[in-house]
Amino acid sequence: MKKKLLLLTIAVLCFATLASADSFVFFGSRAAQNPTDIIDWGQLGNLGGVVSTPQTVSTFNGNLALVGNINGGGFVPSQEGFNWFGGFDYGESLVWTGNANFAIGGGGPFAILLANPVGSFGFNIEADLIAPFTVTVAAYDSSMNLLLTYTFNGIYGCGFGNGCVSFTGIGDTTGGNIAEILISTNSPSDSTFANDFAINDPSFTYGAVVTPEPNSLLLMGSGLLGLAGVIRRKMAH
Repeated sequence: MKKKLLLLTIAVLCFATLASADSFVFFGSRAAQNPTDIIDWGQLGNLGGVVSTPQTVSTFNGNLALVGNINGGGFVPSQEGFNWFGGFDYGESLVWTGNANFAIGGGGPFAILLANPVGSFGFNIEADLIAPFTVTVAAYDSSMNLLLTYTFNGIYGCGFGNGCVSFTGIGDTTGGNIAEILISTNSPSDSTFANDFAINDPSFTYGAVVTPEPNSLLLMGSGLLGLAGVIRRKMAH
């Protein structure tokens, strides 16, 4: 599985095959995604210290994933209010990619390679530099076919420890096909901070994502608040 990290790097640099048959929906919040599984970055330990790429982690339900910077540089298990001071909820567990000047060659893009493909994923993200930035998320299937590339503007300078950072959630309505996720950022005002960002615990669902009927959205949203609270508390410890 560790060889797949190198293969993913090659796929990003080359023209990937686009699996156009897949159809996607987007979620603006964790509650809207309605996750059933999550990676708790706290399992990496060494809070504030450098860990090598790649690292094997496990989701809450026991599914394995390989994670790390695709350039092979180390990254840092972090926590809002300890060694990251930004807009995540206070106490949230994070991973920070570092940057080009980092001690052992850190800096993203950051890859998450899942042993068991998922139907959706979601996470919050914040750049290290308090300045405008963009986020690009690419999703691949288990055969390295590019399923989707999505770019959006991140939120920056929104306060400390109050959960105001950007969330992105993406779901595949055709099945649980997402096996690899690649996350990158661009900070035009200072190239040193390109691909220098932190994300919180990524959450997942399995199988095809069902798009709810419009008249059921309000009821579903209120019903998911309890689960969202459980996930939030999990991420905070």
